[in-house]
Amino acid sequence: MANSHDTATQTLLMLEERLQHVDYLVNGDGEAAAAQRRAIRSTSTSTGSATARLRNLEKALKALAAKSYAVSDLLQLHKQHPDLFHPTDPQTVPSTLPPAALAQLVLAHEQLYKSSATQLTMLNDNSAIPDPTVMAKLVALQPRIDKVEAKQRQQLQEFHDLRVRSMRVVEGWCEKGVLEMGGNWADWEENLRECEILVRRNEAAKRREDDFK
Repeated sequence: MANSHDTATQTLLMLEERLQHVDYLVNGDGEAAAAQRRAIRSTSTSTGSATARLRNLEKALKALAAKSYAVSDLLQLHKQHPDLFHPTDPQTVPSTLPPAALAQLVLAHEQLYKSSATQLTMLNDNSAIPDPTVMAKLVALQPRIDKVEAKQRQQLQEFHDLRVRSMRVVEGWCEKGVLEMGGNWADWEENLRECEILVRRNEAAKRREDDFK
């Protein structure tokens, strides 16, 4: 009897603590919520019988459901579908299906079972440990691979420098060899045009002198 009484007392204490926790989650830390939790704690410290304490807990739960739509909906859902709050073991076969439905379910997944079995067989066949000498050779080649990578990075940097230098040379040639030469050609053409005009003037003056003679 003592063990049964202790078990009932511990169960009631756990229920009271859970109810206080739910009340805190729903109502927060306000004055009304604090008063509600004090009322719940008073039931746990009371010297009444287990039946009276359980009745007080039911009243507190109903009062909480009356204030919170979420709690009320959860209680209604638990009343209509209690199986949702007691999940079954996924390894157990559902007892609600008849044998014909279970057989149809197995046949519908026949291809999946076959492919899974084939993959598992392939894994077992390819489970041999590879030769460690190959890995040892690869590890021994690592210093040479590092040197090659360093050399490659150096070459890439040299290629970059060469591209920059080539770009500068082409830019200088365009500025000095093309643009300046174009300016020189323009000056030469201007000088040639002036010389041509001067020659024509001299020729015209000479013809006029010859005509007067």
